[in-house]
Amino acid sequence: MNVQASLWQAGKQLIGLPDPAGGTFDAAGDFDRLLGREDPGLPLLSRVDPYGEVQFMPSDMPQLLAEIERLLPSARQGPERRGLERLRTLAEACATMPDASIAFEGD
Repeated sequence: MNVQASLWQAGKQLIGLPDPAGGTFDAAGDFDRLLGREDPGLPLLSRVDPYGEVQFMPSDMPQLLAEIERLLPSARQGPERRGLERLRTLAEACATMPDASIAFEGD
């Protein structure tokens, strides 16, 4: 499974976002191992389909941020943790933008 999350506004993907580790990034990923759980504490991330698409709107961002914070201690150091940190950056940006969404796409 390979899930990517990207930030969209007014029908366009936003690119060149500031990476928490330095530099820039266009999409978040590498956290697939942490998805796909039937966990009542992860109501949004439990909806991410490894083979489909789902979008979350700015109104979903407080819950998404809480779920990311819940998963961070379980994330492995390296790409998995960086992926969640990038997802957090996407969610923080989405929360403040009109006409924005985060799109999760599976392969």
